[in-house]
Amino acid sequence: MNIGAYLFATPWRRFLTAALALTALRVVALMLGDPNLGPDEAQYWFWSKAPAFGYYSKPPVVAWSIAATTALFGDSEWAVRLSAPLYQLGAAIFLFLAARRLADDRAAFWAGLSWLTMPGVFLSAALITTDAPLLFFWALALYSFLRATDDAEPRRVLWGAILGAAIGLGLLSKYAMLYFLPGAALALFAAPERLRALKALPAAVAALIALALLAPNLAWNAANDFQTIAHTAANANWTQSAGHPDKLVKFLGDQFGVAGPILLVLMIVAAAGALRGENRARIGLLLAFSAPALLIVSTQAFISRAHANWAAVAYPSAVIAAAIVAGRLARGDLALKSSLALHAAAGAGFLLAFMSFPLADAIGASGPFKRLRGWDAQGPEIARLGEGFDAILADDREVMSGLLFYARPGPPVVAWDSNGRIDSHYEAFKAFDPARGERFLFVTADPNARTLNNAFQSVTPLGASVAQLTPTRTRTLYLFDISGRRAGDG
Repeated sequence: MNIGAYLFATPWRRFLTAALALTALRVVALMLGDPNLGPDEAQYWFWSKAPAFGYYSKPPVVAWSIAATTALFGDSEWAVRLSAPLYQLGAAIFLFLAARRLADDRAAFWAGLSWLTMPGVFLSAALITTDAPLLFFWALALYSFLRATDDAEPRRVLWGAILGAAIGLGLLSKYAMLYFLPGAALALFAAPERLRALKALPAAVAALIALALLAPNLAWNAANDFQTIAHTAANANWTQSAGHPDKLVKFLGDQFGVAGPILLVLMIVAAAGALRGENRARIGLLLAFSAPALLIVSTQAFISRAHANWAAVAYPSAVIAAAIVAGRLARGDLALKSSLALHAAAGAGFLLAFMSFPLADAIGASGPFKRLRGWDAQGPEIARLGEGFDAILADDREVMSGLLFYARPGPPVVAWDSNGRIDSHYEAFKAFDPARGERFLFVTADPNARTLNNAFQSVTPLGASVAQLTPTRTRTLYLFDISGRRAGDG
């Protein structure tokens, strides 16, 4: 048998071969890569050591994912991140299946491959964040929705159950999964035949399963002062004065970097065509799932601020829409091939820089990696200097995250609450306890240690630990020997 002919005989096999090869390349890059864990990644790793139904700032699936991969492969950086490229592979497979169900094999091939090579997905597949599981469950929910609302589908109750599970697990990944609900409502409006096909039993099964999966997280929040929900609301930061058109423009401009310029233009063309009534049922359904996140996060950007990835769930269905519309354009396939080539070149450069910081420095691409450098040297240095102390205190979440992972083994690392308000998971669940020691090593970015607020009788400077982040940037942490906790201080 000619293996090459077998692997590339059908669009599905061509897609799967390319998808598996790219995923394998991403895993190899993780194993050979230079980056340390970023602050959020190290925090999620810390969470994974005590699996729960909730954490201070995020739902639990990201921690569960890390617990699974590190149980198999140990606590190396690549093992912490391993689930990220696997989640993106899974998302691409379900987008392929969804596109094939709505259109044809050609659109399915381009939708799946375009997803895997999007710049935002290249980044998301290299770092462990809440976006990777969210996008996987979103893609699964989208495919399940298409099956559960298809009048010709004989197993709509089963697909309703899978839809509910995908929504519930998506919510346990990131609360942005909530955008799926108004998206589904708009999709039923855009494609009335699906509303007619939707029966009460599959819908009820989906709702019950989603709520059952989310319930433990809601119970955890209720038992912990609704910390995750409060943190999510605080992130919106709507207390600022409303009206920041510059931030809206920046957010919208950043989307060209997330999706890629050619692919984003194809998505815009798809939206424009749907508004004119062209292919309205299929394209309107797909863009209905994109609209809530894009509109709400754009409003958020105008009111306060928004990171580029906050609207990430707008893209799974938009990629399918772009692939379908490209098939109707005179040079649509050329546009998709050009987009793929552009993304592949950018992705290859990213992976090379990810695997070699000297190369990143040489080509001037070290900036994006600055938060992922220096801890592998700085952590052990601080652990060594901490010998003989009862604990290491940190007054910053990012510093504490780095120390928890990289200052092992060493004294316990605990959080110093400088303002009497819970601002991080560490201050809530790994806070400084004066009863557990007398002498502590305090680590801070403030050379004057002002966050101690005169809470200790003895504060002796011990110098600084400096890490090189880029050729022109460093991270400086100042160390203090502190003891003699003053009575009455919190």
